[in-house]
Amino acid sequence: MTNRLSRFVSGLALMVAAPAPPLAFAAQDEITAAPPVIPDARFNLLDYGAVGDGKTLNTEAFKKAVAAIAKAGGGHLIVPAGTFKTLPFTLASHMDLHLEPGAIIKAPATFKEYGIPDPNLPPPAPPTPQAGGPAGSGRTRVPPMISCPAGTTDLAITGSGTIDGSGAMFWMWSDKAARRYPPGRTVVPRPMLIVLNGVTRLHVDGVTLTNSPAFHLAPQGQDILIENVRIVAPSDSPNTDAIDPGGQRIVIRNCELDIGDDNVALKNGGRDILIEDLTCLHGHGISIGSATRGGFSHVVVRRCTFNGTDNGLRIKSFRGGGGEVHDIRFSDIVMKNVRRPVDVNMLYNGNAGLATDVGPRQAEPGQTEYIPNFHDFHVTNLTVTRSPVAGRIIGLPEQLANAITFTNVKVQSTRGFLVQDARDILFDNAQFDVAVGEPLVLDNGSVKWNGKQMSGKSGGSPEPFY
Repeated sequence: MTNRLSRFVSGLALMVAAPAPPLAFAAQDEITAAPPVIPDARFNLLDYGAVGDGKTLNTEAFKKAVAAIAKAGGGHLIVPAGTFKTLPFTLASHMDLHLEPGAIIKAPATFKEYGIPDPNLPPPAPPTPQAGGPAGSGRTRVPPMISCPAGTTDLAITGSGTIDGSGAMFWMWSDKAARRYPPGRTVVPRPMLIVLNGVTRLHVDGVTLTNSPAFHLAPQGQDILIENVRIVAPSDSPNTDAIDPGGQRIVIRNCELDIGDDNVALKNGGRDILIEDLTCLHGHGISIGSATRGGFSHVVVRRCTFNGTDNGLRIKSFRGGGGEVHDIRFSDIVMKNVRRPVDVNMLYNGNAGLATDVGPRQAEPGQTEYIPNFHDFHVTNLTVTRSPVAGRIIGLPEQLANAITFTNVKVQSTRGFLVQDARDILFDNAQFDVAVGEPLVLDNGSVKWNGKQMSGKSGGSPEPFY
């Protein structure tokens, strides 16, 4: 048993015996996640026929080991050093998937091993229609490499090993890649790496996740703690979000995220979420949305650094997919070479493949359902250097973004900050060093700028911020 696993098991014993001490937040920001309860029993993957040679397919070994753990009522599945290739498998309640140093769980690198037709070849002829089912060529989505049944409780993925999604072949045949070719190019649906829906008490600690065909880690549930994790994929890899959580009592801390899409994306609704001490490199930043129908509240993001990300702090939604997003707090944030440090966009249209991610300003007649409602966002102690723009707030004419504050903000950028269709926006002790134009551009905006009330339209065109 490794020292890391010993500490993990000992920690669990202490957590069961007494509740974990609260994190040192201000009272309103105390957000903790209850730890999983996992028995001490240990199961070695090699005992179930696994071979870590990088060639042997170990799917059955994983399935047998997980079944044994489930039958025993839980325990730790030890993955020793070696490269263990596998197709998708599921985890069980009261289980820790523990990767020892040098352990790699790796997805196959060929479509053939998945049983997927080679997209370089013509698709197979449709089968003869059968009663009760439609005909089709059968290009179905591959399940996530690692998942769990809905309702799973007390789950962990720990250790210092790596989980590798072998995503390159899927990226080549993605819907994003197809946009570079004439219409009709084959698109192969892409699996995610780890999807844990409906989970209660999850702990992910220490592992490296890399090269997922799509999202890397997507947990939905309650009492989720993700810490000390490194997630890496090429900067141009499509839809390779690092962490996409949803639910309540979620803590993400001390992670390094360097990927091709959102570094963190809160989706589908959530509350009581803490994100702290992250290093975000390539990627689209820390995002809320664009799916916000379920609403978000009491989200705290603090002590995070961004270097070279596409966006920094991003809250986005659109008519028809919106809900209420409020009580969002960002503090002690440092950004360098970030394309758009602050992005609040209620007209998000980023999946349309257009040159801008800002959709039509005016609503279509009768478009009144699921309208975004953004209010009470607070940014404190933000430092930005070498950015093309300082940021933007884009609300809706029929639903203004409102009650958004910036306190102790220092920005060095080419252009300033756009406030469009928004009211009660406050900049206090804001220092903007802007090379082109005015530091503040208003278009149907109401702002208090370092004590001076401003409203209406001023500062130039909003077009450069789209």
